[in-house]
Amino acid sequence: MLDILLGVAIFAIFIGIAGHSLLTSQRLTISSGDRLRAVSLTEEAIEAVRSIRDGDFDDLIEGTHGIRIGDDGIWEFNGSETVSSDGYTTSIVITAVDDNRYSASATTTWDFGVQRSGSVTISSTYSNWRQERSMGTWNVLLHTGTHLEDPAPNFNDIAIKGNYAFVTSEVDGGGAGLYVFDVSNLSLPTRIAEGFVLGAEGHQLLVSGDTLFVITSMPGAELQAYDISAPEEFSAGKLIDTYNIPESGKARSMAIYGTTLFVGSQQDGSQPELYSFNVSDPSDISLLDSLNDSGSYNGITLNGGYAYIANSEDVAELTVIDVFDPSNLQFAPGIGYNLTDVPDGRAVVSFENSVAIGRSVGDVIQELALFDIADSPVPSPPPGPWYRGVGTDVHDMDRSATGKYIFVATEHESAEVQVIDSDLWRAGQMPLIASYDTDTGIGRGLIYDPIRDRLFAVTISALLIFSPNP
Repeated sequence: MLDILLGVAIFAIFIGIAGHSLLTSQRLTISSGDRLRAVSLTEEAIEAVRSIRDGDFDDLIEGTHGIRIGDDGIWEFNGSETVSSDGYTTSIVITAVDDNRYSASATTTWDFGVQRSGSVTISSTYSNWRQERSMGTWNVLLHTGTHLEDPAPNFNDIAIKGNYAFVTSEVDGGGAGLYVFDVSNLSLPTRIAEGFVLGAEGHQLLVSGDTLFVITSMPGAELQAYDISAPEEFSAGKLIDTYNIPESGKARSMAIYGTTLFVGSQQDGSQPELYSFNVSDPSDISLLDSLNDSGSYNGITLNGGYAYIANSEDVAELTVIDVFDPSNLQFAPGIGYNLTDVPDGRAVVSFENSVAIGRSVGDVIQELALFDIADSPVPSPPPGPWYRGVGTDVHDMDRSATGKYIFVATEHESAEVQVIDSDLWRAGQMPLIASYDTDTGIGRGLIYDPIRDRLFAVTISALLIFSPNP
């Protein structure tokens, strides 16, 4: 009898554990489904605001709004919140940044009982793209401002948010890894958050809404996300999430479209080189897919549903990835373009129907190449490609709003920052129209700010600001 009772007790315990595991698994599945539905509704709200902006910028009104599709089939604001048929509540807070920009923060909440409640928030900034403004002519680089760091921190890359510049650096020479500058005075940028230390090398970085994404060499936290809704208050406490990119410290490049972040890594024998992440909630970065290749992904630019990669691969220095579905990354048919000789692709930029790539210096190559992608995502000349020799390594590239001007950061001893006219380049004429010789070290990174019509560049030891001919 004792044996029977003991057997029944053990069986009951087993059934209880199995039942609890089953219920827990079911609850987690339901909870995950709740969040995915909320993310979808929040993304819809953000896109609705974009649609309203595209219709008429003046229809963006400060305050808290709901949304609906009007009688004419177009999105419009309606009330202070929207409640879906399945019980989710979405509201959008619109705030004016300046006369030609608004920020929008969409939040979806749900409460379906015990352990089935939560919220999702996505933010974005909307500009009045119809505004007319005069832009300068970049046939000269007018040096208007400098911040010099001593000792030289070996700056790497730069990103801009409003009146603030974020700059990454090495750490071997005492660099902080990540710097923040107030650039409201374009002639005298000043460093803030001086007590901040990243604790690892900082590589590429980018700003998306109120989030700063940084590629670092920190083991287990190579991808980091910071809340920069108040850049003047930047500190270590603003870190909101990290992600471990396999193989310590090999991530190097980034690009973002909407709520999808793409990260490129240096070559590894067993790990992928390209990753796609869902960053709709930057405090909860989640992997969508990855793709393995045989080269290092040193630079990424996005154009028309494709990612163009500056690759170290000798037979495809320009590699093209189909990213229409970021959950299913695939090589585009043809894979890429094999440039002359074997120097690595280092930087890449795209605009309209063009892609330009910069490479490491070679004995006989021309380091810059411009491709036409109007008829095929993978370049299939003619027309092009068009080449331009630099005579040294290219470290970074960016372009003006229209793509007429391409800005290049190089190791050239007397032209660390260069301006290329893409129209002249395509016409087969001399495309170099301006350059700048600095005594603060080689050109490492740069970014063009279309709001100010200014070029921000970093060298080994300095942040430099340039303006065009008025």
